[in-house]
Amino acid sequence: MTSMFTALFSRDPVKEFPFDLLNKYPDVEQFSVFSLYSGKSRTTQEDVSIFCASLKDLGYLHAQKAAACLKKIKTLRHPSILLYLDSIQTDSLIYIVTEAVVPFTSYVKNLKEFSNFQEVASWGLYSVANAVSFLSQDVKCVHNNINCHSVFVNKSGEWKLFGFEYLISYEDEPEALHKPSEFKQYTTPEVRDGKVVLKNNWTVDAYGYGCFVWEVFNGPLSDASLLKNPNKIPKEIQKDVRLLLHPAISSRLSVGDFVRRNRVTGGFFTNPVVDNLLFLEEFHLKDSNEQCAMLNSLSNILDQFPKDIQVHKILSRINEMIKFSNVGCSAIPALIKIGKLLGEEEYQVHVIPSVIAMFASQDRITRVRLLEQLEHFIDHLKPEVVNEKIFPPLVTGLLDTSASIREHTMKSAFTFSVDGSLTRSHHLSHRACSKMESTTSAFGQPAGAAFRCVCIPVELVKHQSVDADGETQYRCGFRIGGGIDQDPAQSPAGYPDSGIYITSVEPGGAADQCGLRKDDKILQANGCDLTMATHEQAASVQIAPKLNYKNLNENLTRHLLRILIKDEQPGIRTNCCIALGKIAPYLQPEVRQKILIPSFCRSMKDPFPPARIAGILALSATEQFYPLKSVAVAILPALTVLMIDPEKQVRENAFRSCKGFMEKLEKASENPEIIPKLESEVNVRFSADSFAQNMPQWASRALSSLTTKFQKPVSSLLARSDLKEEAATKKHQAEDLAPNSDDKNPIPTTNSSTVDANSTLPAASSSTVVKSESELLDKPKSDWNNWDDDWENEETPTEEQQTAITDLNDDKFSMQTEMNEEIDWANGEDWQVIRKMSITEFPFEYLHSEIVQFLLTYADEACVLKKLEDMGVRVGLALAEFLSMDMLPLRAEIDVVKFLCKEFWCAIFGKQVNSLRTNHQGIYVIYDNSFVLLQPFSNNNQYQEEVQRYLAFTRGLIRGALGNFGLNAAVVADVQEMPAVRFSINLKSETWTTTAQAVQNRR
Repeated sequence: MTSMFTALFSRDPVKEFPFDLLNKYPDVEQFSVFSLYSGKSRTTQEDVSIFCASLKDLGYLHAQKAAACLKKIKTLRHPSILLYLDSIQTDSLIYIVTEAVVPFTSYVKNLKEFSNFQEVASWGLYSVANAVSFLSQDVKCVHNNINCHSVFVNKSGEWKLFGFEYLISYEDEPEALHKPSEFKQYTTPEVRDGKVVLKNNWTVDAYGYGCFVWEVFNGPLSDASLLKNPNKIPKEIQKDVRLLLHPAISSRLSVGDFVRRNRVTGGFFTNPVVDNLLFLEEFHLKDSNEQCAMLNSLSNILDQFPKDIQVHKILSRINEMIKFSNVGCSAIPALIKIGKLLGEEEYQVHVIPSVIAMFASQDRITRVRLLEQLEHFIDHLKPEVVNEKIFPPLVTGLLDTSASIREHTMKSAFTFSVDGSLTRSHHLSHRACSKMESTTSAFGQPAGAAFRCVCIPVELVKHQSVDADGETQYRCGFRIGGGIDQDPAQSPAGYPDSGIYITSVEPGGAADQCGLRKDDKILQANGCDLTMATHEQAASVQIAPKLNYKNLNENLTRHLLRILIKDEQPGIRTNCCIALGKIAPYLQPEVRQKILIPSFCRSMKDPFPPARIAGILALSATEQFYPLKSVAVAILPALTVLMIDPEKQVRENAFRSCKGFMEKLEKASENPEIIPKLESEVNVRFSADSFAQNMPQWASRALSSLTTKFQKPVSSLLARSDLKEEAATKKHQAEDLAPNSDDKNPIPTTNSSTVDANSTLPAASSSTVVKSESELLDKPKSDWNNWDDDWENEETPTEEQQTAITDLNDDKFSMQTEMNEEIDWANGEDWQVIRKMSITEFPFEYLHSEIVQFLLTYADEACVLKKLEDMGVRVGLALAEFLSMDMLPLRAEIDVVKFLCKEFWCAIFGKQVNSLRTNHQGIYVIYDNSFVLLQPFSNNNQYQEEVQRYLAFTRGLIRGALGNFGLNAAVVADVQEMPAVRFSINLKSETWTTTAQAVQNRR
């Protein structure tokens, strides 16, 4: 027992101290009873600072000051006061553990080299002023030691107040204000004269704060007489600093008044640095509009903040906002920009988790912004993260009902870069005006200084390294001279031959450090000869190599095939074909053999000319993956059909590709021994470095042109011949929505009869087809001035585009019937993936058609329409109730209609409506530009009389769905150009009986 108590009370607390002392900061102990050491926690490995006081060496009075400092800091909590973590106190020493900091005097020396020093210093002074005001107003104490030696700076660049050795309360005797002789330059005039009383409690700290302001701009104060000369203090605060240092107590300015006088418009404390940092600290108190506006502007002013504030303060706040607020879209630019300042380990800790969280967001704009910025962080995503966290939400973009989301997913998931060592030709050696001999130099990336070359599309060459939004984003931009789409003699950049030429180099960047210069020609990259490159042959698909077998060869290809066949947007189908061509090198050989030729040939039959061109180029760019038998039996027959295509560019590409494939077959015919060599890459899975090294020139041209096509947005892919029709369509829609001032027809009446004997829901008569909203509503003309779009409006397809979409849907399996069933690559099972994706989506369409035909055999037209609409009402009621069971109550009328257009429409037709309009007076107009039930009909007048049979059930669905929420509606449908439908909804003043009420009434 005795030994146990002896061991218990003989423990050395210093040895058990859970922190290690590391490096000592010099000169701190000259103005403090403590020495400062950097330290590290033994348990968490967190960096800390340790203030150490050896009591035996200090003497009794200073030891008392050290103990008083420990006692005070344990009880003080304020954002601008040094954060206390732990401590230890024995008879011989005191250790105080705080957040990791550095002395202010050493920090400010480096800060003064920063270009925006004055504004950053104003933020620090603002923070210290808040700490001083907190002590005087809330704690009722006098710090009595404010100077540059009592302020420390943490990793976030925040200035923290410490040095509480001489802190006294208002009740203490005035003699307590006296300090040792080493602080005489900071002693107030009244203390030196012995006239001080603590009733004017704030005056001592106001004087000390004035000394600190002087030291921030002029360095440590050595003598009080120097305070008379403001020297480098900014002119706008010199007058107020003199008032802080005024010898008369009655005339001295308080620290709180100093802040208030300079926190006005144009004041010292009113600038972008202070304003934005204060906003970040009060972010949770702001409304969503203010939050988004601030974050949208933040990325443009980040350069005004030092690196430590960006990385450790702003970035941490942004991560908190992404986690707890719905502002991910606005935070992305700042997040990516700050991420460029981080090392790889820090990037994984501070940026990647937020990226993963935003990819899982349901906000469409956030997903689009992430896809636009993908090239800036894809290199930091580990393969396991891509497959498990990024790919699942990313691939949903390919299924999104928004064409914009699908487009950005298609383009951004496959970005391009040139990395690794390069061999270049000096920019003067290949200029037409230069007669210097060509000189080359090889250089690689220095350690930790990887750089990226990003291709600038031809249409943006004049902007050098400026992207479509006008912002410089690239460390090194390049463009292609010559190539399939360009006559080398007419190169807009003035380059005399084909090849890759540097257009911009970021000053001080890794490429600049490697010696790369503007106008240099790239001769070799990653072992690939680019001397006569026609486009970005050295580019590599970045996300595909990171995907595992299942995600790449099964999931991604399945979604791409679905889009290639079914997407109604021609530009997206085009980009889908291009994407397949670019991920082809990374696919497993057996997968390539099954899907590439059928998919590309499918694109070659697309009504949209750019899609046909993409199919040709994709076949040519992947020529090494096809056996000679497939070339002769499948590819060449498909290409020859396009030699008589109406579009000249399609014909030209078809002839060029046919010649290339014919040359390959001729070589095999002349020398059969080289057939194994020609087919050597059929069963090879390529890496980014090996693909395209041995590609023939004609295929290289196709690959480069394919890449260029992919970079263009959907809008630029639309044929020029469609533009006039688009404009005419918009004009037609505008005229159609305009009210007819002469129209005096009243609103069509609704039959008040019940749906059936047991239902309380009225059924609307649908025998009248309304041609415009003016026939549905009897409203004054002025009431139509407030129509708003409440949807992501998508333009109604032009006649040519809609015909192309319809033809595409009608021709889903034409390739299978035209191809010889004995061909290995097109036999039965190879089409099952494509077939399954289509068959499962049509049961409702077929069932609806059978119901219509069945009813027509037993009743007249009016009765059929009535029965179909009644059926739709009952189905709509039940389905709306089922879909809304787990949702929050929809109380607003507009929310109910949006539910109808989104969740309800998707559940029935597999997609959302294309647009929704309202005049905010109970009238809503829904547009479905490709209504599923009308897609089988051709667009001519012979079906106009029958079309209402196929709309009656849907009218009932709408009425039933709205009735579930207590809204009484009259619904009419208007078809002017199939398969586009316009549903006009008039919400009546009387309320429908809800489902629950109907059940109660029946009881």
